Amino acid sequence: MWQSALATRDIIGQAKGMIMERYNVDAVRAFNLLARLSQDANIKVEVIARQLVECEHPLP
Repeated sequence: MWQSALATRDIIGQAKGMIMERYNVDAVRAFNLLARLSQDANIKVEVIARQLVECEHPLP
């Protein structure tokens, strides 16, 4: 279970980093954007983050 939590934190961290770089915002604002998207779409933050990361870096 802890590996799943670690993987979730990692993917959210990657997505936050991408948002921070692209939009020149800090980590709090990046996470708040993910959280707002999550609430608006009624989708878990992890899923939103994974979609963002996979969209930018598709698996072969």
